[in-house]
Amino acid sequence: MNRTVRSISILPAYRLKAAVALAGAALVSFGLSAARADDLAVWDDQTFEGQSAVIEQLNKDFEAAHPGVTIKRTARTFDDMKLTLKLAVSAGDGPVITKVNQGAGDMGAMVKEGLLLPVDEYIQKYGWDKRQSDSVLARDRWEGAKFGVGKTYGISGLGEIVGLYYNKKILDDAGVALPQTFEELLADLDKLKEKGVAPFMMGSAKQHLALHMIGAIDQAHIDAANRAELDDLIYGKGGSWNTKGNIESAKLVQQWAQGGYFYPGFEGISGDDAVQLFISGQGAFLISGTWYFGDMQNNPDIGFMAIPAPKGVSKPMSVGGVDLAWAITSLAKDKAKQDLAGEYIDYMVSEKAAESWAAAGYLPATSLPADAKPKLTPLLTSGIEMWKTLNANDALGHYPDWSSPTMLKTIDDNTPLLLSGKITPEAFVDAMDKDYQAYLKDKK
Repeated sequence: MNRTVRSISILPAYRLKAAVALAGAALVSFGLSAARADDLAVWDDQTFEGQSAVIEQLNKDFEAAHPGVTIKRTARTFDDMKLTLKLAVSAGDGPVITKVNQGAGDMGAMVKEGLLLPVDEYIQKYGWDKRQSDSVLARDRWEGAKFGVGKTYGISGLGEIVGLYYNKKILDDAGVALPQTFEELLADLDKLKEKGVAPFMMGSAKQHLALHMIGAIDQAHIDAANRAELDDLIYGKGGSWNTKGNIESAKLVQQWAQGGYFYPGFEGISGDDAVQLFISGQGAFLISGTWYFGDMQNNPDIGFMAIPAPKGVSKPMSVGGVDLAWAITSLAKDKAKQDLAGEYIDYMVSEKAAESWAAAGYLPATSLPADAKPKLTPLLTSGIEMWKTLNANDALGHYPDWSSPTMLKTIDDNTPLLLSGKITPEAFVDAMDKDYQAYLKDKK
C-alpha cells in the first residue's frame, strides 16, 4: 500500500484525442474504422524499476499471445493513483483495467458509485479461488457499505507483509544478536543507541513508514486467535481504535522519535529516501514491507523477519495482505471488452506471472507452479516462508487506513504531530477513533 517513485504516462488526454482524430481521418480515407476494440487502457502502481520491468514483460507476453491487442499502460504512484483514479473513471478518460487500493476510501467508494465491475464470474471461470485463499479474496469484497462480504471486485498479484528489515553486518559489528522476542528487540535498540548506531532508519516527510511501524508493533502483540476485534474494525463492523494496545504502540514510537532511536533528521526524509539510506548501510533496523525486496536485495547484508512477538503471544499477526487489486472499471462497456479484461487479469495472477515476480525478487500472492525453479533471493525465501506461516496461522493482518475513507489522511495528518511530541499518544489514537466513529455513523 505504499508504492512511490516515478510515473510513466501515456499522452495527456487532450493530445491523445487530437491524435486519435487525425488517425481516424486517415483510417477512414482507407475505408478502415478508427476504433481499436482490442486496445486495453491499463493503470498500475508498479513504479519501482524492478517492478515496472516485470509488468512490461508480462504485457509483451500477453500481447504476443493475443494478436491485435495493444496494452496502453500508465504507471502511477500510490498517492497519485488515490488522487486521480476515481475522477478519471468518472470522467470517462480512465482505464479499463486498473490497480485499486482496497478499503473504504478507494475500492469501497468506487463500488458505491458503480465505477468497478464485479469479477466473481472470472473467479469461477479461471479458478482464482484455487490460487488464493478465501480470506485473501475477501479483502476485495463489498456489499453496499459492508467490507469483506458480497461481490468481489478485484484480485491481487503480489503478497505483502510488513516486517523487520535488519542489517546483519551492523548488528554483528555492534555485538547485537537478532531478537527472538519483542523484549529482546527493545534491549537491542538500547544497545545500538549506546554504541552510537541509529537503531531505526525512519523517514516521515512523505509516504507511510511511521504508520506501518505503529500498526506492525500493535499487531505483533495480537495473537491470531484474538483477531476478531481488528477484523471488525477494518471491515466496518464496529468497535474502537481507542485501545490500550494502540495507545501503547503510539507511545513507544513517540518515545523512539523523541529519544534518538531514529536516524537523525528523519523528519525531513521521505520514506523512499529512508529506504535508500538503509540500503546504503545506514541504520540497523527498518520496519516496512516486502514491496521493497527488489531494492533491498542490492545489499546482501540485509535480511527480513517478522516483528518479534512479546512473550505469551504464540501466533502474532503481521500487517499486510496483498498489493493493490487488479480490477475492471465501468469503462469496459461491452461483454467482449470485459472478457478481455478478465483474461488479462487472469494472466497477471497466473502461476506464470508468479514465477516472473519471484524471479525478480518479489513475493507473489499466487503460489509458484510445482515445477518452477526460480533462483530465489534470501530475502524472498524468508518472505515466502513468512507468507506460508501467516496464512497457516490465519495471522495475516490489516492496514489500519483501510478502515474508513478518510483514515489515511487522518493518520498522515497526525503522525508528524505525534513524532514531534505536539500531541499525546492518546490524542493520536483518539483522532483515529473519531474518524472511524464518524464513518460508522455515516454508513447507517
